[in-house]
Amino acid sequence: MDFSFGRGTVARAGAAAAAMTAALFCVPTTAMADQASITVEVTPTGSARYSESCTDTETWGVAAGKGSPNFKKDNVQVCKYSSSDVAFNPWARGLGTAYNATARDHVIEQSHGEGFPRSLDSRCTYWLPGGPNRSALISEIVQTYQVKLIYKYADGHIQVADTTQATYSGNKSVSWNPGCWTR
Repeated sequence: MDFSFGRGTVARAGAAAAAMTAALFCVPTTAMADQASITVEVTPTGSARYSESCTDTETWGVAAGKGSPNFKKDNVQVCKYSSSDVAFNPWARGLGTAYNATARDHVIEQSHGEGFPRSLDSRCTYWLPGGPNRSALISEIVQTYQVKLIYKYADGHIQVADTTQATYSGNKSVSWNPGCWTR
C-alpha cells in the first residue's frame, strides 16, 4: 500500500492550544469503496527532563588491570549510551503492531529527532591513588505521544481501531560527580 505523508492540526480553542496539539498523519493514497483507509495519528502529550545513572561503564588505564585490553589506554572512566531512543507501549487491541515502523517515523519527525541513534561515550579522567572514583549521570528530554490507528471508510465513518503511547528520548548529556576537572 502506498502512503502519503502530511501534517494536520487538531482544532482546539485558542491559537496556542492548537499549535501545541499538532498531529501527524499517515494516509493511504488509495482506498477501495468497501474497505477502510488506514491512518496512523501521532499527537504530542508532554515532555520532561529525566536523569538516571549510567549503567554501561568501563574503566580504562591502570585501574583496568594489566590483563585488560584497556590497560594501555588513558586513565579514564567511560560511560556508554545511545544518542536517542523510541519506545512503544503494547497496543491496546494488538491491531497496530504492524504499523510500528510508520508510527516510529512519525514520532521521530514530531520530536525533530534523529532516525538512526548513535552509540556515544563520555570520558572522564581519573587520578591515582584516589581513582577511579567518579559516577556518571545521563540527563535526557523524554517526549510522550498518543498514537492512534484510525480506519476511515468511504461513507465518512471514522473508527479508532487501536491506541498506544510512545516516547522519544534524546538531547542527552552526561555529567560526572565529582567533576572531571577535580583531583
